[in-house]
Amino acid sequence: MKPYTGPFENPSFASQIESVNMSPMIACFSGEITADKGGYPIGAARFAGHISDVWITVEGSGKDDTNPLSMAANAYINGVSCLTTPPAIAHVSGEASAQKSTVSTGDTGITQAVVNSSANQFSAGDIITVGLTMTRTASPTTEMANACVVVEIMPDV
Repeated sequence: MKPYTGPFENPSFASQIESVNMSPMIACFSGEITADKGGYPIGAARFAGHISDVWITVEGSGKDDTNPLSMAANAYINGVSCLTTPPAIAHVSGEASAQKSTVSTGDTGITQAVVNSSANQFSAGDIITVGLTMTRTASPTTEMANACVVVEIMPDV
């Protein structure tokens, strides 16, 4: 299907929308994740707004049936966390390593993010960073792999 190209209400409609439209910010970590990864800048805010959600997805959820194995993500505005509960993916004993995401409910070993409404506001020019925290006590049978952290942002209008 061809995208709609007009006519619009006024000639500057497309630039008005572009000025407050920003895709989610995403950080991807290729390969096996064996240690914490912190302080990764994923962008600067182009407008005032707020973080509405943070979620993670992994191509491989890892496997360790005898020791804890999990990964949590956090998002920061100028170095300050915007979450009260970080999204997390934990291996569930007996499950195979598989693609998992915290974006949807109903899967085992999933914790969805809870955004702190008193710490999720940003201004134009603020830096958004993310980090991953690994919980593992030994080398698992299969490592968690290919993780992406997605930070959804909304303009304050």
